[in-house]
Amino acid sequence: MLKRLVMESYATGDLDATKVNKIVRLLSKKELRLYIRALKNWEQQHRVVLEVPDKKGIELEEFEGLFPDKKIVITVDPTLLLGMRLTDNDDVYEMSLKHTLDKITEHITEQYD
Repeated sequence: MLKRLVMESYATGDLDATKVNKIVRLLSKKELRLYIRALKNWEQQHRVVLEVPDKKGIELEEFEGLFPDKKIVITVDPTLLLGMRLTDNDDVYEMSLKHTLDKITEHITEQYD
């Protein structure tokens, strides 16, 4: 039942506020908590977050080919240096200069302490 409610909450791949409001009015507090948790879970499983230092030069089509059934969300994180961080469900892939430098520093610290 909960899975069906979650599926009914979407229209053309996006969360439909009107449908969600109708569903929310019909649920008890406990059911509402379960529904919200299920919505968050579904979103996490069907979305890929791509964090980049700036949006220049990003070819969204390349990522859509890698993740055909997922919605790709691009966010800007200026702390990333020359790279990106990709989050797919619980998997995080970081390919950035900052991450590489942090790993080198960590390795050196472990070797000489």
